[in-house]
Amino acid sequence: METTTLQKINNLIKDLPDYLAEELLEYVEYLVYKFHKDEELSDEQKRVILRGLEDIKYGRTHIETTDTEGIVI
Repeated sequence: METTTLQKINNLIKDLPDYLAEELLEYVEYLVYKFHKDEELSDEQKRVILRGLEDIKYGRTHIETTDTEGIVI
């Protein structure tokens, strides 16, 4: 990563309140973890995980129906 990019990120982080900086830290740790763990996942697994993260972000749920069981959430 270029130094200028890191400097921009650092400058933006300085303006965050503490509680948001803590959330950002958790997210960055997750990205580093994901980067290393993704090497072991198939493309299909990665796609499903990304779809799930989007569903969580946008509050979407998926409802499946079956003939014998009714609605399953």
